[in-house]
Amino acid sequence: MTLEHLDVAKQEVRKNEYMSAEISERALGIKLTLPDFNQVDPLNLKLVALDLDGTTLRDDKTFSPRLIAVVKKLQRKGIAFAICSGRAPESVQRFSDVLGLNSGHGYCVCFNGGALINLSDIKKDLYSNTINATDLIDIEAQARLHDCVIHAYSTRRLLLTESNIKFTEMEIASSMQPFEKLHFPDEVNQDEQAYKLIAVGDKEKLDEMRQSLPQVFFERFNIARTHPNFLEFMHKDCSKGATLVHLCQILGITMEQIVSFGDAENDIEMVEMAGVGVAVANAMPTLLVKARYTTYTYIDDGVAIYLEELFSSLLQAE
Repeated sequence: MTLEHLDVAKQEVRKNEYMSAEISERALGIKLTLPDFNQVDPLNLKLVALDLDGTTLRDDKTFSPRLIAVVKKLQRKGIAFAICSGRAPESVQRFSDVLGLNSGHGYCVCFNGGALINLSDIKKDLYSNTINATDLIDIEAQARLHDCVIHAYSTRRLLLTESNIKFTEMEIASSMQPFEKLHFPDEVNQDEQAYKLIAVGDKEKLDEMRQSLPQVFFERFNIARTHPNFLEFMHKDCSKGATLVHLCQILGITMEQIVSFGDAENDIEMVEMAGVGVAVANAMPTLLVKARYTTYTYIDDGVAIYLEELFSSLLQAE
């Protein structure tokens, strides 16, 4: 087994294809809803948790100038920010730099909650929650039954892959990590630990796989659809919301003092658990039914507009 990288040309193509989101007609009709300020005091909110793909990143994988501006203004007012993503730390760091997150006090929930890091040392996990070699082998066997493949984020900070189909290459390109090809189950190290595993393939095949999983899999894992071509498996107690609880302990705040934004099933827990949990209009229906508040789509700068409205009194004082 050897470490590999995509060639430069393919890296750029696949990076821009990663986690592209579609906007439905229904999404265009969803409006911005704010909390009742008699019940929720914006001045008591201390942390904003931001998902990336499908929530804040535009199709070209950049933030809008409007979002960058409001994030920096709120930081000057003492509001902290944490990126909460399925991505790896190496990938998240470049986005945090654009937002001006302080590397000494900037935190990131990575791998859908598999790791909590401080952006000043992205190789060190402040907290982690992983799955093991047996888990990897069992999930791969289910994926193979439905003509899907898997890749997994090893705690050795590389991607374990079976074969590099288009969707796996998209993950490789976005992660900014090397990958290691191996044959399942024979070449899986019995001591292997992974932050998360992703089954990848055609939408219909992943639908079939999820519907056919033995019931025990739903007891063993937190399973989330993050994209039509990605079905993700984490430890049963692992989620962005659960790892945000650990960040709250570090910062000395509560989940009620968090504002969170998301678009997919891997955002459900952090949107449900936050004091102000917001789904963008293009969010998956499974998240929209759980979110207490909504905002416009990522294309329409929904997160930036929501932050401007929610913290209007704070921003006007600048």
